[in-house]
Amino acid sequence: MFTQQVDSLPRFWGLRAALAGTLACGLGALLGTSRYLALPGAMRLSWSWDHMPLAIALFVLVGGVSVGVCVGGATLLMQRRDPLRLMGAGALGGILAGVAPGVLGVAGFGSLDAPYAGTANILGSCLVGAIAFVALWSPQLFPRRSERSLLRQLGTATVASVISLGAFGMMGWTLMRMLNVVPTLHGMTALARAMGLVPFAVVCGVVLTAVGGAAIGAACGLVGRMSR
Repeated sequence: MFTQQVDSLPRFWGLRAALAGTLACGLGALLGTSRYLALPGAMRLSWSWDHMPLAIALFVLVGGVSVGVCVGGATLLMQRRDPLRLMGAGALGGILAGVAPGVLGVAGFGSLDAPYAGTANILGSCLVGAIAFVALWSPQLFPRRSERSLLRQLGTATVASVISLGAFGMMGWTLMRMLNVVPTLHGMTALARAMGLVPFAVVCGVVLTAVGGAAIGAACGLVGRMSR
């Protein structure tokens, strides 16, 4: 059954998933970088800003392809694409995708002598990227009907992703504030020293992409419900 399911995947799905992931990651990185540059002392980095655009582009490419192919592929393999099953598939894909962007993002940028980007900025940028990925990828999971235009389908996907992931992000942030578990620079620095920078980066990447993948899967399921 699994072999038949793999054989029935659309042509060039991996390329489409990688493209959707890269575009979404690029949008999130653009937002996060622009907000970071507004911080006092943001330009005083231990690494020259001449190299930063290349490093950010590499992160966008690696993170976008990893998340796009793994999360996109896991959701595409689900035969019954309801929100709960897609949530589980997205979480599994996120676990597989999290190592490379975690090492680049946390260990790479985190080792620089620079102001902290801010927890809200990082999570907000991830949320924007997830919304963009759902809007771009969900049409692959739920092909449009012949009577619907591509623009209308993309609009429906965007609205559904904003509603679902916006609610998910607000609920998660509120819950972290209530439980007093919002990550802080001091706490993460102490944990990174105790664990080692690279293992800490891997754990952060896997956890973040697993949660994000679950949210993406659920949002894609909502898009399918709204597109009926």
